[in-house]
Amino acid sequence: MKSCNSISRIVSILGLVGIFYCVCHAEDKKGSNFEFSTNRGSFSGTLSSSCSWQLEAGYHYMLCRFVGVGASVGLWKVYFEEGRAYGDDWEVELDGDGNNNKPENFYLRPSLILKTPAIKIKSVDLGLYAEPGVMLNVPYAQVWVSQKIDWHRYDSKRVWTNGGQWFAADLRTGVYLNIGPCGLSAGYMMSNHDVYSQFRSLSYRGVSFKRFYPKMPFMQGAYLTLSYYF
Repeated sequence: MKSCNSISRIVSILGLVGIFYCVCHAEDKKGSNFEFSTNRGSFSGTLSSSCSWQLEAGYHYMLCRFVGVGASVGLWKVYFEEGRAYGDDWEVELDGDGNNNKPENFYLRPSLILKTPAIKIKSVDLGLYAEPGVMLNVPYAQVWVSQKIDWHRYDSKRVWTNGGQWFAADLRTGVYLNIGPCGLSAGYMMSNHDVYSQFRSLSYRGVSFKRFYPKMPFMQGAYLTLSYYF
């Protein structure tokens, strides 16, 4: 049953790509407010409901004005953590600002760009935008644990893992506008990325970190992307 659902989703996605590709060939003949360029560089920022941010730089090859394929590289980090692991004589260390070791990771994000034909308002092109993608996290996470030796001495231990979620699917939808080769897109983001997944895979002295960090199988947020066609 799951395989049938997966196949139907793939067929639906391919069908949408085909429709957009046909629209592209029809719309390319009409032109727009700037000369079509196949290369698109971008810089994006995202704030999520998981109290995390993302920053990434990307490149997409535009098959036509409204369909592009490419990838981004970026970094995400939790800015307000929910949980902190500890034991009888140890605890996760605080950083220099008095904060816990916060979950963070580098990632690669292959994605597909889908844009509707634009409404022209003088020199501005305005339309709808969608960017489905997958986030491939580096399969590694670590924290430093402060271990009590005696009443006034502590030792630091590094705890690491290559477990946890490293693959997540996401979708960005919103509006785009172009002024010449410069573009902007903003809107809504949703993802099944769990920012505490890797931390829950950690353990120290037989104590699993699972009970200290919450499960967050779904997050949403807002994104802003600046782009340039060349």
